[in-house]
Amino acid sequence: RILNPGLNEEGLDEEKEVRDGAIVTPPDDEV
Repeated sequence: RILNPGLNEEGLDEEKEVRDGAIVTPPDDEV
């Protein structure tokens, strides 16, 4: 992770989007 700071930044952006989608999506899919 420390070796690829650029990738980390991109991953954070993607994680944020995924998190937002998960929050918006009902927990029915998770169960």
